Amino acid sequence: MKSNLYIGVMSGTSIDSIDAVLMKINTQSWKFIGGETIKFPKELKSDLRRLSRVENKIDLKNLIELNSKTGHIFAKCVNKLLHDQNISPYDIEAIGLHGQTIMHHLRTNFPGSLQIGDAALVAKVTGIPVVSNFRNNDIASGGQGAPFAPLFHSWLFSNNKENRILINIGGISNISLLSKNGNYKGYDIGPGNILMDSWCLANKKKEFDNKGQWAKKGKINEQLLNEFKKDVYFKRQPPKSTGTDYFNLKWIKERISNYNKLISSTDIQATLTELTADIICTSIKECPKNTSIAFCGGGTKNNLLMRSIQEKLNNKIYLTTDWGIDSKWVEAAGFAYLSKKRIDTVYSDLRLVTGSDAPIMLGGIFLPPKKINSEIKRSGK
Repeated sequence: MKSNLYIGVMSGTSIDSIDAVLMKINTQSWKFIGGETIKFPKELKSDLRRLSRVENKIDLKNLIELNSKTGHIFAKCVNKLLHDQNISPYDIEAIGLHGQTIMHHLRTNFPGSLQIGDAALVAKVTGIPVVSNFRNNDIASGGQGAPFAPLFHSWLFSNNKENRILINIGGISNISLLSKNGNYKGYDIGPGNILMDSWCLANKKKEFDNKGQWAKKGKINEQLLNEFKKDVYFKRQPPKSTGTDYFNLKWIKERISNYNKLISSTDIQATLTELTADIICTSIKECPKNTSIAFCGGGTKNNLLMRSIQEKLNNKIYLTTDWGIDSKWVEAAGFAYLSKKRIDTVYSDLRLVTGSDAPIMLGGIFLPPKKINSEIKRSGK
């Protein structure tokens, strides 16, 4: 008899920690059972950030090792979740593992997306089937390979009594439009935390601007803000997706170099915070009126950012906690759901999200090694 227990694992573009959630998923319902978070080891986090945001160059031997190291830390998070929840791996149907995005490369005749974190190793270490490599089947079918959030946001939060908008503010921010008739669409808005975090790390040696306290001391520079907003990505029409290989510290420095006036690092942080608030609110204002709006992701902890969004919208906003699940766990819960869809061989329709040309099967399945009876001799008899 199936347990209907699934695990979702997500680390996100911020590369600060790994979230794993345990979900009970039936055909028409879901239940959040528990979650676990562990920090990336300092050296591994540094290597991943350098590769995905700055250099994009690595010796192939080092890439192989990095793939394995990341797989081990994913497996560690899953095993800790199982231990803390007192659940046997044999009770879990599958793990949905997004992997750590290193490069999302689309504007070429030969597009693709690379996530690392060895899924076969995770299956081996945990003893649980793993569904991974979600993006490339979508890309092969003409899609952007991201975001998948609208698909699982619809599953988690659609309501037949009202239209809803959900904004996820991770490293990259994305929007999901959830119609009360069951339809859904969405896209990557642009930078969420990534530019604020990158500038804070470069200037303050801190991984993020806690509650927006540093930015609060600065003054928004409207001319620089307009320089930021000239980027071609903001003018591009959906479907569209992006990543930290594009929006990063290099992106900031290039645009500052186009702005010839002297400006303090604090004012730049304030302006970057305003940029994220501005592009999010612009996307929301393009949606139908009289729609409930909720937020999730790490950006919700930035008080200055959320206050700026609230003031621009002049509308009541919610967190997904108000809709049934803590905003911290939403994205990982989504990959638990996607793993169930793949195990059950259910196609996903992302045509209005990524632009894929047909419903597709998301992800590949990696099975753990077969258990061998200890009494069987090595001869195979």
